[in-house]
Amino acid sequence: MKDQNLCLSARTVTKIQHEKGVWRMQEKKTKQLYHKMVRTCTLIVLFIVTSLTLYFISDSRSGQLEENRGALRGISDQALNYIEETGRTADYIHKDLYRSSQELEDLLAYFRLNVDAYQYYSLDQYIKSPDLVYKSSFRFFNETFEAYSQLEKIELISYQNLRLTECCPGEIVYPGGDGRARMKQVQADNYCEKGKLVFLKEIRHPDTLKPMGCMLFTFHAQKELEAILAASPYANMAVLYSAGGVIFESPKNSNYQRQIWDKHAYVCTESARGHLVYTFLDERKASRIPAARLALFLTVGTTVGAAGILYIRYFVARLTGRVDLILSAMNQVTTGDFKVRLPVGKKNDELERIAENFNEMCEKLEMYIEKSYLEEIERKNAQMQALQSQINPHFLYNTLEAIRMKAICNGDREVGKMLYSMVVLFRSQLKEADVITLGQELDYCKQYMELFEYRYQDCFHSSVECAPELLNLSIIKFVLQPVLENYFIHGIERDRKDNRVSIRAERKGDVLFLHVQDNGCGMDEGLLREKNRELEENQKNLQNQKSQKSKGKAESVGIQNINRRIKAVYGEQYGIHLKKAEPKGLTVTLSVKAEAFQREETE
Repeated sequence: MKDQNLCLSARTVTKIQHEKGVWRMQEKKTKQLYHKMVRTCTLIVLFIVTSLTLYFISDSRSGQLEENRGALRGISDQALNYIEETGRTADYIHKDLYRSSQELEDLLAYFRLNVDAYQYYSLDQYIKSPDLVYKSSFRFFNETFEAYSQLEKIELISYQNLRLTECCPGEIVYPGGDGRARMKQVQADNYCEKGKLVFLKEIRHPDTLKPMGCMLFTFHAQKELEAILAASPYANMAVLYSAGGVIFESPKNSNYQRQIWDKHAYVCTESARGHLVYTFLDERKASRIPAARLALFLTVGTTVGAAGILYIRYFVARLTGRVDLILSAMNQVTTGDFKVRLPVGKKNDELERIAENFNEMCEKLEMYIEKSYLEEIERKNAQMQALQSQINPHFLYNTLEAIRMKAICNGDREVGKMLYSMVVLFRSQLKEADVITLGQELDYCKQYMELFEYRYQDCFHSSVECAPELLNLSIIKFVLQPVLENYFIHGIERDRKDNRVSIRAERKGDVLFLHVQDNGCGMDEGLLREKNRELEENQKNLQNQKSQKSKGKAESVGIQNINRRIKAVYGEQYGIHLKKAEPKGLTVTLSVKAEAFQREETE
């Protein structure tokens, strides 16, 4: 005994170790799945976050570059507007001079006469004026300087004597200068100065339109252009006049041509009043993101990535935990425990459906095993009954024939007819196939009902109605006889004289209906609904079967048996339905598929 106990203990320890090894392997596999999912999802999150961060950085660079480009175009427009406005100022001064005839005549005289002669001319004009007020051209220029603070100087060049006169603010005049060099610059279109805007206006005689001289208006431009350029730290500008000279350049003393031809340069080119304006920037510098914004992008990307990875670890842990529960339940099922059930929540996802299907599978397996057990018992009983029924059935058949012949010889013809009907039923049960014609089935019913007509003489009648074209339809054997038997057991009232059973066959489409109607005891409404429900569901009460088997009782052949046979052969849409007959009794309707009978070939 001790050796046996030691052996059992060793086996138990081995089994426990084996189960622990299995669980460790399963746990290892689960951990592998966990780590694999975490790694994969982490890489996906890092890829998405990195891609989004790079995208936002790239988009921000593009936005920064486009913003600086817009600022550059604005600077170009402002510089162009400034040159246009300065040119319009020069145009206005020139036109304003022509509006005053006295001032224009004075300037023409200055161009025509020498210095001394002009002084005598201006003195004579002053004396001739009635109010002793003489509007000379130099007075006009002083008023112009007062009106336009950006005007630096006005140069006058006479075409007749090439005399140069410079007029400056504050009534400062430098007359009598040699204008030959300046005239050459005018003729060569090279009269502009660096950091200044110079506009040339020619003076013609109003009557002969003969050129008498010209005026050069010089405006301050350096500070104004620098102020315009200060709107963008990345913008540079170069302003050139028609001869190619540089008026303004930023940065100073730089080669603007090399910069505007750089492949990374963005250039805007404008022209106005003989001036060419280049505004340009280096796109590499202009697209740089501020350090604070770049730090913000990196911080947000890092935070989002870390939060995503933590959530993934939490989500995967919960997911693999649910998978562990499923694996544990499956392992218990492999040991034969079908009572295990998985918890089902309200997530309505795939794992919840797996859990529901798993629970349903366990229930069906349990029912199937129980049903298989009962069916095995039924099969054994059926085999036993078959073996018993095979004990020389021809002996019983021949014995009934001998008794029938003896009754006929003794003149008892009614007993002979009853024995004949019994012999016919017995013969059909032994020799006929499982599928027969409707006509044969109705003949068996007639023979069966004749037996009870002999038994209940003058108090029982029967009838059969069937169209001739329905007699050759096929039907499984003995589906009507149990219904009739049920009537003779439970429905007939022996104290009445008008007991009646009728069988009527009709066809509707592909369905054959057999109506068995009686005027017996019938069935109350509640029991009738319960029976119809059981017939429709086509399921047995397993507990009743167990109790019947435990008591050794064989299940009787009845309406439930016929219903199962019909549904098994023809399908679930066919079967039996019970209905209360009017005014009294019960109508049993059997529905089967209407098929033509095909006789089986025998060798």
